[in-house]
Amino acid sequence: SPLTEPRNRRAPRWMNDYVSGDGLSDEEEEVQTHLVLFSHVVRSDPTSFDEAIKEEKWRAAMDAEMRSIEKNGTWDLRELPKGAEKIGVKWVYKTKLNELGEVEKYKARLVAKGYAQEYGVDYEEVYAPVARMDTVQMILALTTQRGWCVFQLDVKSAFLHGKLAENVYVEQPRGYEIKNEEHMVYKLNKALYGLKQAPRAWFSRIESYFRKEGFEKEDSEQTLFTKVK
Repeated sequence: SPLTEPRNRRAPRWMNDYVSGDGLSDEEEEVQTHLVLFSHVVRSDPTSFDEAIKEEKWRAAMDAEMRSIEKNGTWDLRELPKGAEKIGVKWVYKTKLNELGEVEKYKARLVAKGYAQEYGVDYEEVYAPVARMDTVQMILALTTQRGWCVFQLDVKSAFLHGKLAENVYVEQPRGYEIKNEEHMVYKLNKALYGLKQAPRAWFSRIESYFRKEGFEKEDSEQTLFTKVK
């Protein structure tokens, strides 16, 4: 009778895009294991300075970030001018993995609390153009057709190279306050990640370099620079 027939159980609709691990091959199970390990590593990243300072690997990562900032001439220590406001900073931690899901390095980044910036006081123009995907596709298609070589590069901590036109002051980062000068602040010469104007400052810097080297910017694509020999 209908009362004794087993109930027909169906998975909810939201699970239509998911599959179980039943019947996976050894290779597929290994991939799933890497994904689980990847998820575990991501969740283990510190969420606060108090948590990170307890581990040597994160202390070393913060030291490396501070050395990079100092080497780049990012800021100068000084008294906060009367009437000026300082912007807070915070540490952000991230475990960098390679293509195999293995730990490549531990990265600590000092980020400005850009949400505290006031338009017209701390920044003006913030817009920075971004390359359109159809432009990238067009260039790759053209290079393939003509047999050209394509080179790709990554600028390490790119935003830190953007020069600031505005007067921006930030507090000293936790763990790196200078003894007997804790009340002083840093005046930024170059951008920090998190600042409203950081993308614009970096693009202005790289644009001026390209122009100095004889490149011309295309009118129809603000991020495309060409040089004909």
